[in-house]
Formats: sequence, C-alpha cells, structure tokens
Amino acid sequence: MDWQLAAPTLLELVLIVLVVVLAVTVGLLYSHIRKLRTSIETSQAEHIEALARVEALANNANNQQAEAQARTIVITRHLKELDEKQISIENELRELRLQDPSLRLYQRAAELVKQGASIDEIIEACDIPRAEAEMLVMVHKQGS
Repeated sequence: MDWQLAAPTLLELVLIVLVVVLAVTVGLLYSHIRKLRTSIETSQAEHIEALARVEALANNANNQQAEAQARTIVITRHLKELDEKQISIENELRELRLQDPSLRLYQRAAELVKQGASIDEIIEACDIPRAEAEMLVMVHKQGS
C-alpha cells in the first residue's frame, strides 16, 4: 500500500481541523443564541407583567381621583347651600330685629348699661320699667 496516497496531506489536515473548529464554534454559538433567546423571552414576560401592574395602579389612581373630584363637587354644592341658608337666616334675623320695637329698646338699654349709664338714665332713654332696668344692670354686671 502506498502510504502517500492513503495519508492525508497537510492541507487536508488543516482543512479538517478548520471544519471541526467551525463546527464546534457554530454549536457553541447556537447554544448561546438559544440561551439568549430564552433570557429575552423571560425578560419580555416579566416586563409585560410589570406593565400590567403599572397599568392597574394607574387605573386605580385615576378612579380614586375621579371619586375625590365627585366628592369635592358634592361638598362644594352642600357648602354653597349652607352659605345661602346662613345668609337667609341672618337676613330674617335682621328683619325681625327691625320689626320688634321693644327688642330695639332692650338692645339700646343693654348698650347704655355697657357704657355705664345709671338706672334713671336707662329708664328715661328707653322708656322701660324700673325693675327691668335694674335687672338689665344686674345681668350685664354679672356677665362682665
């Protein structure tokens, strides 16, 4: 047998080694690509879940804000109604004070007592009985 014909040449050996190295490299690259693909898919699934959680939180916040705005509108309406009622009651009270002349006399007498007027001055200025003038003086002195 002729060993020269059966033995591979140096060029053939180099080519065989290169083919083997390339095959191993392609196998390693394919394995690495599969790992990267799996990692990307896992990361993508985690991101989708995180996005869903963020969207749920945003929707919840929007709902809470809408409820707060609705409550604020209702409270504002109630406050406006209460303010109108207070103004109405104050106006009615003023009208009642103006309608009752005896009330005006007693208010005037109370002011005179606060200013330090005597019982006789109060009787003369307000035309009220002595007992009432004395009672007003005592009440206002006790309150002071």
